[in-house]
Amino acid sequence: GHYLAAQAGLQILEAGGNAVDAGVAAGLALGVVESEYVGVAGVAPILIRMAESGEMATIDGLGTWPNAASCDYFREHHGGEVPHGILRTVVPGAPDAWITALELFGTLPFRDAAAAAIRLARDGFPMYPMMAELLEAGRGGYEHWPSSAAIYLPGGRAPEVGTLFIQSDLGAMLQYMADEEQAAATKGRKEGLQAARDAFYRGDVAAKIVRFQEENGGLLAADDLANYRATVEQPLRVRFGDVDVFGCGPWCQGPMM
Repeated sequence: GHYLAAQAGLQILEAGGNAVDAGVAAGLALGVVESEYVGVAGVAPILIRMAESGEMATIDGLGTWPNAASCDYFREHHGGEVPHGILRTVVPGAPDAWITALELFGTLPFRDAAAAAIRLARDGFPMYPMMAELLEAGRGGYEHWPSSAAIYLPGGRAPEVGTLFIQSDLGAMLQYMADEEQAAATKGRKEGLQAARDAFYRGDVAAKIVRFQEENGGLLAADDLANYRATVEQPLRVRFGDVDVFGCGPWCQGPMM
């Protein structure tokens, strides 16, 4: 969706990574350069086919509802509706999905896959028309959350096209995950990836998420984050003429497609 994300993937291929490493790098970069659309801490449905073996897998990367959320809760407190706002929060599934893809099918560490995303968040990138228009259109939503408005509406308005757009907190979060991986890397690649995962779901990032939830009436708790793992399964398959079409499961639009 954005040339800087495509470039991030290409740079990984040029550095010797495989297509999964490149896909993770591009996906993380999209979470920076299209962050009004693609959340680094959002969702990341993934479908993989390994060229040499033909092995296939889907990684849901969706996240689950908090344990405190239930149909009964929303019937009792909100007339059976899930209201707009923080009560729609699910566990962020994307970070674990990307790391799971690297762990099972990739070759590089998280810090390499996240390098472009870290740089683009920390140093910024030129604001472009589509993102500027979407931020202006969503101004009311961003204004409701001061911490969001500080990033997406600097000076009280959407950034102008061509200006440098910096997301320093996002860059710092990704760098923290990479640093935690680096510290554990002497134990092995798998241990390093687990350290990056723990940095988000059990470390400082999780603590900030839980604190924000508690301060604003959310339901997401530390246990919800600590116990989350993406689901890996076989894709759906249907024959269409002489073509096999594969898709993700009923946790996404796969069956409808």
